[in-house]
Amino acid sequence: MTTSLVRQVLPRPRLRATTTGVHGTTAPGFASVRHSFERACREAGPPGSQGAALAVVRDGELVVDLWQGTADPVAGAPWTGDTLAPVLTGSHGILATAVLLLADLGALALDRPVADYWPEFAVRGKGAVTLRDVLTFTARLPGMAAGIDQRDVENPRMMAALLELDGPEDDPRAGGVLHGPWTAGWIVAEVVRRVDGRDLDLFFLEEIAGPLGLDVHFGLVPDQLPHTARISYDTGFRSRFPAPDGGADGLCGRVWNNPSPFPADAGVWSERRRRHALIPSLGVYASARGLARLQGVLAADAVRAPGEEPLLLSRRTLDRARSFWVEGLDPLLGGVSAYGEGGLQLLDEGPHPAACAGAFGHQGPGGVAYRSWPRARTGAAWAGSRLTAGPGTRVLDEVAGAVERGLRVG
Repeated sequence: MTTSLVRQVLPRPRLRATTTGVHGTTAPGFASVRHSFERACREAGPPGSQGAALAVVRDGELVVDLWQGTADPVAGAPWTGDTLAPVLTGSHGILATAVLLLADLGALALDRPVADYWPEFAVRGKGAVTLRDVLTFTARLPGMAAGIDQRDVENPRMMAALLELDGPEDDPRAGGVLHGPWTAGWIVAEVVRRVDGRDLDLFFLEEIAGPLGLDVHFGLVPDQLPHTARISYDTGFRSRFPAPDGGADGLCGRVWNNPSPFPADAGVWSERRRRHALIPSLGVYASARGLARLQGVLAADAVRAPGEEPLLLSRRTLDRARSFWVEGLDPLLGGVSAYGEGGLQLLDEGPHPAACAGAFGHQGPGGVAYRSWPRARTGAAWAGSRLTAGPGTRVLDEVAGAVERGLRVG
């Protein structure tokens, strides 16, 4: 477990009175987004049982800032514009961003073997596995051979030591894009620690979140706990994942039930110990504003003139990171995913190509979804406490439509 006192210097959230309606502001042209957000919140359940937020940043300006409902029904805490939501599987895009910054600084290269930075990793046939393989879920290391539990995943050093002893999966289903909820994060965190000297949480704070003023964190400090959402599951949510209650062995068991990232008791993710821990692949906490600002920064950097000073990542690095690398159907989860060379998930432009061409970000199961739309210089994020299928994706599609209409007017 690692935490950083430095994180306490960031602006702290202010509590607002408990309310039940949708609150916040939208810029002209985004009225339809508010209606879509209200509808999605109603469908998710009563405001007293859940909450959500939506933020959109265009050209550095917060043009949509909405929130609704309850962040923590147990404590009775309202959702505010500053509420931090567990990003869970959406943490992967944040993880990739940290690696891309180190690549931009010349500290590592994505096409070099992990073992160049972590020699002990090379044993049992892993010597040729690259960082790019890890970030694009093509490393054949989606799960752990050793049996581990919910407490073990909170110790990244121990997980790195166990991964040294593992070899690539020999199950033929591991030959393409195979998502693993835990392992990529532990591999990346150990590489960051070895090449930079700082743990991932401190590196991200000091090099990305702090300088850019982003409320995005790998793990939390005590002052942030009262302002953090408590997750719950929609009916049927856990059944979307292989063996959610321990019924499978083999590949499914190693990947999705060793241990399950969505345990039967959702309260595991609200335990104080869990919130303090560094869990690289699932342990990011962020406000919708923080996620949208980060995606807005990346969208702007992706269309800067070559050689122009970036806010975070150079145009050269982002061009490569967004360049198509792999696409595949996950044999355990179903669904096709595509990744660029830097591990950024490449997203369909859908019905709004003028705004969404070249989109990247992360979409996945649960309560968080975020987008970067470089052509529109826009970042958008949905964060919610009720893990269910797709409300954030639907709302962000409406955001894309509003952005596209604004581009035509402009």
